[in-house]
Amino acid sequence: MNEIFNKDLLKFYLQEHKLDNLFNQEILQEMQMLQLNKGEILCRQGDKLEQMYFLVKGKLKISKTLPNGKSLLLRFSNPLAIIGDIEFTTQYEIMINVESVYESLLIRVNFNTLYKNFYNNPEFLQFILKKVSHNLYLFSNFTSFLLYPVENRLASYLISITNEENHYIFSEEMKTPKLTELADLLGTSYRHLNRVIKKLSLESIIERKKGVFYIKDIQKLKELAIGNIYE
Repeated sequence: MNEIFNKDLLKFYLQEHKLDNLFNQEILQEMQMLQLNKGEILCRQGDKLEQMYFLVKGKLKISKTLPNGKSLLLRFSNPLAIIGDIEFTTQYEIMINVESVYESLLIRVNFNTLYKNFYNNPEFLQFILKKVSHNLYLFSNFTSFLLYPVENRLASYLISITNEENHYIFSEEMKTPKLTELADLLGTSYRHLNRVIKKLSLESIIERKKGVFYIKDIQKLKELAIGNIYE
């Protein structure tokens, strides 16, 4: 995680997401911009957060560690997502793992600064309430995700981790350990996931060569994703 010392870039994203209208100058001056690289972890389940993070560019993968040690994919978050909204209001430890799908930019501000200046601010609290309500809505639908066939879940996952800016040109190393991890994330077995991969390969939707995935037919993959059930 690297801090970006670029006031003009920070100002651009604050304006783009209208955060400059929500916060006063004292808060804006204390905000910092961070860059996460692909696969970099922002925070892990059980961490005690001291900052609130605003995702302004990129995408985050949200998962939860189960009692058996496996991780289960909950959703993907796009701008303007917030990490730390529930923890700000409850002071609980964070209950999710947050990972950058590809290069992401975030703006952070300390909880103490927010407590001091905005804890009783109606506009800010309404903003947080909307974000928390949206996340609760997504979570309430989470159990229905596991009712979708694995091929739909896999298609949604692949769509989510590709970057539209590069026209969905995508390749990803998917050797056995990685596939086992992916099977856990999607809530299925390694064997069943392998069967689905073979099926999609036979249908020329994806291709797997020497442990690497390639998307061959993005339109058919989008159709299987059913509007992307993870976003």
